[in-house]
Amino acid sequence: MALSPVRIIGTGLLGASAGLRLRQMGVEVQLEDASPAAAALARDLGAGHLPSVEDPEPALVIVATPPDVAGTVVSSALDRYPHALVTDVASVKNHVVTEVGKHTESARYIGSHPMAGRERSGAMAADSDLFAGRPWVITPSPANDQQTVTTLQKFALDMGAFPVVMAPEEHDKSVALVSHMPQLISSLVAGALRDSAPETLELAGQGLRDVTRIAHSDSGLWATIIAGNATAISDVLRPVRDELNRLIHALEPGGTDPFARGVLAGVSRVITRGNEGVSRIPGKHGGAPRRYSELFVLVPDQAGELGRLFTEIGEIGVNIEDLALEHSVGQRVGRATLSVLPGQARRLAAALEMRGWQVIIEGREKQMGLVIALDGPSGSGKSTVSRHVADRLGLGYLDTGAMYRAAAWWCDHTKVDLDDHDAVAAATVAMPLEMPLDPHSQQIVCDGVDITEAIRTSELSKVVSKVATNLDVRAELARRQRQIISEAATGIIAEGRDITTVVAPDADVRVLLTASEEARLSRRALEVRGSTDPYALAATRDEVVRRDRDDSTVSEFMTADDGVTTIDSSAMGISDVVDAVISLVPKELR
Repeated sequence: MALSPVRIIGTGLLGASAGLRLRQMGVEVQLEDASPAAAALARDLGAGHLPSVEDPEPALVIVATPPDVAGTVVSSALDRYPHALVTDVASVKNHVVTEVGKHTESARYIGSHPMAGRERSGAMAADSDLFAGRPWVITPSPANDQQTVTTLQKFALDMGAFPVVMAPEEHDKSVALVSHMPQLISSLVAGALRDSAPETLELAGQGLRDVTRIAHSDSGLWATIIAGNATAISDVLRPVRDELNRLIHALEPGGTDPFARGVLAGVSRVITRGNEGVSRIPGKHGGAPRRYSELFVLVPDQAGELGRLFTEIGEIGVNIEDLALEHSVGQRVGRATLSVLPGQARRLAAALEMRGWQVIIEGREKQMGLVIALDGPSGSGKSTVSRHVADRLGLGYLDTGAMYRAAAWWCDHTKVDLDDHDAVAAATVAMPLEMPLDPHSQQIVCDGVDITEAIRTSELSKVVSKVATNLDVRAELARRQRQIISEAATGIIAEGRDITTVVAPDADVRVLLTASEEARLSRRALEVRGSTDPYALAATRDEVVRRDRDDSTVSEFMTADDGVTTIDSSAMGISDVVDAVISLVPKELR
């Protein structure tokens, strides 16, 4: 940044935030405030240093005082620093520009106003990112040349904001509508709560909190702001008053008859006009309005849980566009409402669900997520294809075959004879298995032991059919699989045997993935033994062919049932098979 040093006069929220941002960029910042304590606090927060007589004259002066004194302070700064460019950040511009316009050095002053703030004031609320992505209005006067305007535009960009040039009068009319009027309406609504009974306020929901959030603002500061823009604000409030009177008039007949003429129409008119107004609010950075999907995450009322949620969202890599928190006293859980781009909603929901969070996507409270069932013989590519589909669509992934392998491991671990039908079934019922749903992290845990690698050994592959052909074991694992699928609110793809016919016959998409015996042997040999040479193929043949033969005695996985789509992957690449599966998913469910 070329302008340095910078002197900030007024170390409240805006002034201290500007100082923090400038210090991040390595700019020398001099802090000044009518209150020595306020200036010292901003210094202690890292917004700059308290000036001394040895300090050089600033290249830029930012006046961050209330609007009622901003003009006087700007004029004083023009006198004190004859070579500095001076701007102010007051939220009312016409009055300040007019007052400073009488100064002989007014060409060195250019008004501005960053459209950023909080309901809290003072340096303690300051944030170096306060201006990030926000408009920074520049209100030049006829005395300013283009170079001055350009200099302040570059300054706004350095602050992380995007500059908007407006006439002072236009600025004041605009902020009356988008800033000052909402503050007053919020305060009026909050003021109506003053005499309410405590038991009434205990019923307050998020709607009331949303409307009154900014009502907790500095009354003294806002009084000077409103007074300085009284005419423009009055012009904005009159139509609001007229609409309110019209609504009250429409509601009056409803006291005796809720369906009296005009009652429903009057309410509908207000809500419809509100919908139309909201739709015109631009998105971030002044762009077109954006529609976000909302996710509701239940957050346990325990220390560290909210921090864990934010950390895991960061790990998932989805940007949160907006966030709201709601928690009532005595509740065991709170609710975090996350606004994200629609295309990211399912992915984020699935990823959070895989990490143990209870998540609901707005509008789908009573809907199950997309369910894809993928059946087929060993080596057909079920697992690989399923993981890729899950990743593409933001779904959970359930490897049901791994559950049978885990049951075989558990029986061996607990010294159960695999030939003892009843003992194997009882062991399976008692098996403490944790199945992962994250397609990127398939860590399978049984009784606290990571068995991910152990269940893929050749030794276990040779005996797993003894478990898989046990009808009581199949019934128990099918029960567990149905439960996992039903609880996957954000959607899931389940692959294995019996999936399309027994476990999830009502799945949204059902696929039988087949391949020639040669292709299946080659794939499994490469996966298990890292080679497709004759020895590897021969060693793998028994595992694949024999297991398919054994399993076929209790499960049909070579012929598609009615409504099941067959995909022969023998001559297809993974991406081609994935595309084929996804093409079967209705567009509204993708």
